[in-house]
Amino acid sequence: MAIEKLTGPRLYQLIFLLVVLITAFTWRTVTYVPVSDMSLISEDSDVCDITNKACILNLDKNQIIIDVIERPIKQNTEMTVSVAGSDTELKIEAEGIDMNMGILKFIPEKAGNNSQLYSVFLPKCKHNEMRWKMNITLKEKTLNVIFSDKK
Repeated sequence: MAIEKLTGPRLYQLIFLLVVLITAFTWRTVTYVPVSDMSLISEDSDVCDITNKACILNLDKNQIIIDVIERPIKQNTEMTVSVAGSDTELKIEAEGIDMNMGILKFIPEKAGNNSQLYSVFLPKCKHNEMRWKMNITLKEKTLNVIFSDKK
C-alpha cells in the first residue's frame, strides 16, 4: 500500500465525513425513544391484560373470552390459552414488548364444547419479568392482548 500525503482536499473530506457521522449519532441519541415509552397498540383496537384475569373481547359480532389455563404465567414453561366463543380456528402469535424475543406461534391443541386451547413455550429471559403482546387474528381482524411472565 502506497503512503499518501495528506493534502488539503483530502483533509477537508475527512473532516466533513467526521462531522456527518457525529451529527448522525448525536441526532439518533437526542431523538431516541425507548420501546416501552412508545404506544405499541393503537387506541382503536381492543386491548386487555390476561396476566391476572380473563378478557372478554368482541370479534366479528362474537363475544370471545380469552383466559390462561395456569397462573402465574412463568418463563421457561408451556403456556396454554383457552379461547371460548369462536367456532373457527384463530391465528395467535405473541411478540415481546420490551425486548425482541422473536415471534411465538401458538399451536391449536384441541377443541371442546365452544372453546379451543392454544399452547406455546415461553422462553427464559435474563430479566425477572417479560411483557408480551399477543395478536389474535380471525380473517382480517386482529385483536391485541397483553400478558407478563415472570421467572
